Amino acid sequence: MTDGPAPLPRGSVELGAVAPSSSLRLEVILNIPHPAALTAFIAGLSDRQSPLFDHFLRRGQFGARFGPALSAVAAVRAALQQEGLTPGPVTSDRLAIPVTVPAATAERVFATNLVRYRLPGGRVAYANASAPEIPAAVAPYVSGVLGFNDLYQAHSMLVRLSPRSARQHQAPASRAAQPHTSGPTPCTAASALSTSDGSFTADELAAHYGMSPLYSLGDLGLGVRVALFELEPNTTSDIAAFEACYGLTTPVTYTTVDGGAGTGAGSGEAALDIEDVMGLAPDVAIDVYQGPNSEQGIYDTYHAIVSADEDQAISTSWGDCELNSPPALLQEEQALFEEAAAQGQSVFAAAGDSGSTDCLPDGGPYASDLSVDDPSSQPYVTGVGGTSIGATSESVWNDSSTSDGAGGGGVSAAWCMPSYQYQPAIPGLINSDYSTTNGLCPSAQDGYLRQVPDVSADADPATGYVWFWDGAWGVVGGTSVAAPLWAAVAALIDDSPFCADYGSGDAGVRPEGLYDVASAEQSYIYSSSPQALHDITSGNNDYTPSGYTGGLFPATAGYNMAAGLGTPLVSGFGAGGTASTYYPGLAALMCHAYATKLTSTKVTGVSPQEGPLGGSRTITVTGSGFLPIAGADMAEVGSTWVAATCPSSAKCTLVTPTHSAGTVNIRISAEDLSTNPAVDADHYRYVAAPAITSLSPDHGATPGIKVTIRGRNFIGVQSVHFGRKLASHVKVLSSTEMSVTAPSGSGTVRVTVTAAGGTSASRRYTY
Repeated sequence: MTDGPAPLPRGSVELGAVAPSSSLRLEVILNIPHPAALTAFIAGLSDRQSPLFDHFLRRGQFGARFGPALSAVAAVRAALQQEGLTPGPVTSDRLAIPVTVPAATAERVFATNLVRYRLPGGRVAYANASAPEIPAAVAPYVSGVLGFNDLYQAHSMLVRLSPRSARQHQAPASRAAQPHTSGPTPCTAASALSTSDGSFTADELAAHYGMSPLYSLGDLGLGVRVALFELEPNTTSDIAAFEACYGLTTPVTYTTVDGGAGTGAGSGEAALDIEDVMGLAPDVAIDVYQGPNSEQGIYDTYHAIVSADEDQAISTSWGDCELNSPPALLQEEQALFEEAAAQGQSVFAAAGDSGSTDCLPDGGPYASDLSVDDPSSQPYVTGVGGTSIGATSESVWNDSSTSDGAGGGGVSAAWCMPSYQYQPAIPGLINSDYSTTNGLCPSAQDGYLRQVPDVSADADPATGYVWFWDGAWGVVGGTSVAAPLWAAVAALIDDSPFCADYGSGDAGVRPEGLYDVASAEQSYIYSSSPQALHDITSGNNDYTPSGYTGGLFPATAGYNMAAGLGTPLVSGFGAGGTASTYYPGLAALMCHAYATKLTSTKVTGVSPQEGPLGGSRTITVTGSGFLPIAGADMAEVGSTWVAATCPSSAKCTLVTPTHSAGTVNIRISAEDLSTNPAVDADHYRYVAAPAITSLSPDHGATPGIKVTIRGRNFIGVQSVHFGRKLASHVKVLSSTEMSVTAPSGSGTVRVTVTAAGGTSASRRYTY
């Protein structure tokens, strides 16, 4: 895929040809020779029935398995050299060959002209006048060439509250997100700002989205790495101030790509992303990759993150309107995100801040057209839209009245709906209004275009995130906040005891598992007491400053292209909104979706096997598949549910409830997801207290006299007492008769039988 002439922003002025001696850095991108095989491989990683399930590629394996053959790489290099170019070494995944060349040589080799333009903002840019032509000898191996166009730069999705909005905004009378957390807590300066204007500190967002219950389980993201894609610098002093406020020591590592992104505080995007992640998942390691804002810089920065393969979660708050993005860049990004998916990395991208008209900030010919953002619309990226947190509910973020922005979303013009997104069982997802009619996606299942966003989180600057930037505290919003928030969610999921016990590896929030969970667990997500995801049903993303008011994407029950599947409920919640590890939240469901063990429960024994009608007996259940997390297991005793304490996956204890006489099954349910089938081994018998009707004889002084005791409910007999002394040689003949040897004694004593059902009333025996 090569790039034809790009649409010019309105008001651009042509300045003439690019100087022939100008140095041009190009990236020759190689084809993946068997894309269908790669797609099938990625699908198999999430398919429990596939031998590929959970078998991710390791660092450096992608090129040999899915990249072009070394002979093809050599042919491309030879062809470039024959044209007088000096190509650099091919990347380890065999996807790109860098070339630095004078503009005149690039124009000759690729048969195009380069033209300079002054853009409306004053920046001087260049673009190719026609699509670059690939030398015929290597055209089958090359998908495109990057570097012929810098008209449109990626922009961050950061939004500050405008003065007009600030005047109109009032803090909610009843705060929806109150901190109840054992995680990091803010200093006075941050919490005071939050209190004064209705914005949120990290601990308040953690409470609102159900992250804080994981903190109490010791889950703060330890052992997980998060990569942040940045096209600007930040100052380490801002990060240090934020860490000091929260008492954090989160390790942050910086990697510069293609010379980096300059110096200084930047616009605040990089600082925001770092602080967002560390404030919510403080024990993660953060890798910040910073490159220049150009086609090559964008590609190379993503490439550096993916080829390093050190980070389980990747977040980007930078993007551009899909309609204005160079087609070659779209395709090359896709290959990188496929590589990330094959390695088990979760990628999150902000969906944009201009509602359903993402091209508006660029000012080009598509400014008022329906459009989505790249890379959030990429098939193997989780696009993150925006919401607003109210006093009692959450709605789609849309500040059309104040021109602050709105959460992005809509239908892609470049990508078919991925097979994982095609889930007809999810309400609202499959709608004939969004099917393609242009033949791009002709098959029955893929007869739809990619829909964005996938999920959402708070992005309204009026209910925004408290941050520290350029030496001061402030409040910021935009889907820039939402994307790294979801990366923090993925990190907490990876570090959670659920994934550890289920053996889930890097479950994160991979889109394949996310949509499978949303489809399979509708009874949780779309119930009156939702779990895992909060369904956003209020608002729309018509951003009226663009001129579009068609109302095509309103928030409705289920999936919608204003808020996606919803906002995260990371932990489960029981009655009254209290945190629960039995009802599965998003963390438990994602870990269960990728479980390699504890996928089913089984009971092999119950001890003791009988007990009294009044319950209160502690029994031990043995078996397999139990979840050794506090509160995560319940036991069904007959038809009554009670708490079970499971110190291991093979043993639980519980206290029996009251029940009528008879045999019941004891079934263990792990997180309301897996309950063992009823089997003979799980039987437990409720019996009434024993009763003595006669002693024969009922008197005698001879030492060691044998006494026959008749009555009922002689089940699970534990002891027989003659006064305070125990009888010996207790032999239970039936549930109504037993024989014992009376102990020595004198006078008249009371005889009692203690059995599974309790202790009997006494009968007299006289010595």
